[in-house]
Amino acid sequence: MLPRARGGATKARVAYGHADGGRMTVAHASGTDPRGRQAPPPSGVARPPGRPPGRPRDTRRDPLIIEATLAALADNGFGGLSMEAVAAAAGVGKATVYRRWPTKGALVADALATLAESHEPHDTGSLRDDLVAAVNAVRRHNIQTLSGRIMPRLLAEKESHPDLFDTYRQQVIVPSREQVASVLRRGVAAGELRADLDIELATDMLVGPVSYRQYTGGSHEVTGTRIGQIVDTVLGGIRAR
Repeated sequence: MLPRARGGATKARVAYGHADGGRMTVAHASGTDPRGRQAPPPSGVARPPGRPPGRPRDTRRDPLIIEATLAALADNGFGGLSMEAVAAAAGVGKATVYRRWPTKGALVADALATLAESHEPHDTGSLRDDLVAAVNAVRRHNIQTLSGRIMPRLLAEKESHPDLFDTYRQQVIVPSREQVASVLRRGVAAGELRADLDIELATDMLVGPVSYRQYTGGSHEVTGTRIGQIVDTVLGGIRAR
């Protein structure tokens, strides 16, 4: 029988069967045991916020899974990609992948979001040389990088998965085009290019022939000489008069 304080209030309560060194631990009304430690909550009572049950998520395998996803996307496209194949390539169990990404679409979207790259500005003091360097950077990116190999795969599936292609466009295509557009804007500000120049159209005229030839031509290659010719042809029509 526990002692009662005046007014009938119980001073202490026995913890819910919690043994401590072979003795029953008594939890006081303050929520601590006789040693001053915080008593565990009774069964059925929610844990305090900010302390989720179980072990924290181990993110060390995430880069391996993302890398395997991008490689599978470049080789097989979205339709040919499987969670099982990604797990095998990453050296993890299928359950590990599904715990992090419940669907293939969620996995691929997160993988595409990692493709953003930083680009060094092209500013040599020569408008023509800067444009050649910027367009050359686009050419190299298209044929020499994993994201460049992914582009035709996603383009082929754009109608069935427009959200994935839009993610790719924002992460890869837009920054790549911006390299060229920033040089054009600098040329307008310096008075070398027409003040009323349509930057988007001029960017299309410079980047479009390179991408078209790479993705539709037999050799998939565009020479530095050809890029110089493209830049000179476009500059002939957009220079300030």
